Amino acid sequence: MHHKEYLEEHVHKTLEQMVQSLVMVKPKHPLSYMLDWLQELNGEKLSEAEKEELATLRSNLKKLRTGESPEQTETSEDEDDFIDELPQVSEAKLKTSRRSVSAEAFGEWNKKQDFEPRFIEKSLEQKARIEAILSKSFLFAALHEKDRDTVVGAMEEKKFAPGEMVINQGDDGNELFLVDSGNFKCYKVFPGKEEPTFLKNYLEGEAFGELALLYNAPRAASIEAVEESVCWVLDRGTFSHIVKDAAIKRREKYEEFLSTVGLLETIEPYERSLIAEVLKSASYNQGEYVISEGEWGDVFYLIEEGTAKATKTTKPGLPAEEVKTYGPGDYFGELALLRGEPRAANIIATSQLKCATLDRQAFSRLLGPLEDILRRNAEKYEEILKS
Repeated sequence: MHHKEYLEEHVHKTLEQMVQSLVMVKPKHPLSYMLDWLQELNGEKLSEAEKEELATLRSNLKKLRTGESPEQTETSEDEDDFIDELPQVSEAKLKTSRRSVSAEAFGEWNKKQDFEPRFIEKSLEQKARIEAILSKSFLFAALHEKDRDTVVGAMEEKKFAPGEMVINQGDDGNELFLVDSGNFKCYKVFPGKEEPTFLKNYLEGEAFGELALLYNAPRAASIEAVEESVCWVLDRGTFSHIVKDAAIKRREKYEEFLSTVGLLETIEPYERSLIAEVLKSASYNQGEYVISEGEWGDVFYLIEEGTAKATKTTKPGLPAEEVKTYGPGDYFGELALLRGEPRAANIIATSQLKCATLDRQAFSRLLGPLEDILRRNAEKYEEILKS
């Protein structure tokens, strides 16, 4: 069997799924993670086909280390069927070659071809509604005006009845959905569990279904219409040629940052990706107030770069005193959002400061599972303010 045909038939889909999982999880030990991932495909025992796929993967990884192309030679028929000797590669090497596994294995026949986007006629009102939704979505934030017009032209309107399944976990995905009106619930069956776990609701102005298109992977969760709902739907071809590259760079940037935030250590990779979707960037100059004591606030902040300090008026008539400092990975602003109270302190940039922000709506929807952690930390913080 020709190398390309062999990889397409036996390896391509499995390897793509594993690379997508690696990108989302970013484990400290990628080789061990890949081993575990393959073992979990059908339980701990690998089938003969899976062993064959693993042997091919091992061979390709060895070739990557020596600079060979994975398709130069077939996997040796007498290669050991056991999975105990994956090659050892340094962390530095893995960081630079993680994408190479996907690029080397699939790049030659996954190159973008000449593309003519579809065009569906729309009224001025429909165009305005779509553009309003696009302006709120991180996926389309980096698009130039011409590309944005192309995306608007390619959108197709689809209506869904209450209870209708829009996406089923595990299916292949070829469309991205922008909610024009209505309500959709998202749930996922996690490994080791039989019952689905509710994750969030998608409401007007939000997008879903992009993960399968970004990473060429099966649907990561299920989406069901809660009520009569309308979506604008973008096809895979237009997404891949117009939106994908910019969206991947932005998502990976924020997912990498979120993985360094201690607050988010215990959440699932999919939940972390949901947070990455709605983060917005804000920058402040040294000495600038990010938050002012006593004002009402509706934004939660995660520090990407720089430092800040918290000051508080402990005695009327006296200057505010410094009570806490912040650096990359720290967060603030949650007290007002958790309790609906005015800001408890000033937050002042002590250097050039860059923050990722969540507004009240996104905070409530996405950080619900972390509420107990936030409340415990808030109690510790209040003790500092009182001391």
